[in-house]
Amino acid sequence: MSLGMRLFFSFAAVAALALALPLVFFPDRPMAQAPVALVLALAAAGTAGYLLSRRAARSIRETIRVAEAIGRGDYAKRLLVPRGGEFEALAASVNEMARGIEEHIRTITAQKSQLEAILNGMKEGVMVLDAEGNIRSVNNAFAQVFPGNGERVGRRPIEVVPCPRFQSACDAVLSGEGGAGPAMVRLEIEIGPDRFYDVSVVGLHRAGGELGAVAVFHDLSDFKRLDRARKDFAANVTHELRTPLTSVKGYAETLLQDKGGLSPDRVRFLEVILKNANHMSKMIEDMLCLARIEDSPMPAAPPRADALQAFVLARRECEAMAAEKRIAIKSRLPEEGVPVLADFGQLAQVFRNLLENSVKYSPAESFVTVSRHKDNGTVTFAVQDNGPGVPHEDRQRVFERFYRVERHRAKTAGGTGLGLAIAKHIVERHGGRIWVERARGEMSGAAFFFTLATPPSGESPAGEAREEARG
Repeated sequence: MSLGMRLFFSFAAVAALALALPLVFFPDRPMAQAPVALVLALAAAGTAGYLLSRRAARSIRETIRVAEAIGRGDYAKRLLVPRGGEFEALAASVNEMARGIEEHIRTITAQKSQLEAILNGMKEGVMVLDAEGNIRSVNNAFAQVFPGNGERVGRRPIEVVPCPRFQSACDAVLSGEGGAGPAMVRLEIEIGPDRFYDVSVVGLHRAGGELGAVAVFHDLSDFKRLDRARKDFAANVTHELRTPLTSVKGYAETLLQDKGGLSPDRVRFLEVILKNANHMSKMIEDMLCLARIEDSPMPAAPPRADALQAFVLARRECEAMAAEKRIAIKSRLPEEGVPVLADFGQLAQVFRNLLENSVKYSPAESFVTVSRHKDNGTVTFAVQDNGPGVPHEDRQRVFERFYRVERHRAKTAGGTGLGLAIAKHIVERHGGRIWVERARGEMSGAAFFFTLATPPSGESPAGEAREEARG
């Protein structure tokens, strides 16, 4: 029975008693003592109401005390469930709510501990940002990478990582409402001498808003040092080899000038020596060229060049090699030229290396074609041949230094193994990419593609005087 019903029946019983008492005690004067009985009845009703309300207030205070304890984090607090009445259901509901909150908090705490253990066990530094771009937390590896910065939580990224490019990347990921910025920004930064880091800034998105971002710092310092040591070693060795090779070539050429006094075997031996010395000299020149490309700084303003003129220059240098095999080099480039953002000399070297590779692997009396396709501020060039092509499993490795497809190694004239690597470095330094596929259309061999950016319309490219390029 509810508290309201109890009070109602209590007042009704007291009122009935007040009316009945005069009749019982004063039958000869039934209404003489009615006021006194009424006062007694009201006093009894007030006492009963006070006792019942005090009991209800005690239950309410206990409920408030338990709710406040749960709010302070004491999730083990429970209400004593009374027998019967409306407070039994209320107490049971509060206890069930407390058990649910305690279980959720226990799960969240366990997940947080696991996440902290994972982050602190990582070698990579991790920085977590909130939606306003302030640092929310960092792991132990980050604290070792950037020590001595005091309290990091609540500060801006640039206050802890002194790199404007990193701050710009964080702002870009956090920009816009509802995750309008890029999902991820990746960059390489240098913090102090010989300290390089590959940084990935990833946005944390949800429906209806932005939660923040996570930045992961991967240390590249050891890799950079080893790469620099490798480059220095290659450059030093090639420089040291140039002098003895020059001497070998000079002596071999001098001896071959007077073949009359030499036996046929000695002449053949000297020709082999000269041939291999020339091959090693070309390899050294290619290695030095690759080192110069890797070490040369990028110009502040991208140079302009005409790809048609660069191709004409490269084809002229490959004409003798192509004539030996009676291979025609055909151009499908437009006669008005193809302006691109590239260094003219390096672009001509890319064409020359690709043409030499195609001529070397093409069968006699075939042809090589060069074409282009424009699309959204970039132009894609294609050099295709009718050779054996490049197997699918080797297409990712043909641009590595000294890598050669095994099944063709003994069937073709030896090269330095650096031509495609040089072409790859030049194209990537100009912001493009290079790859190889199976030839298309009338061609049946390999098709090497590379992309370059085009200058704004109306700008004239630099280069040599234009000449006819149709083959």
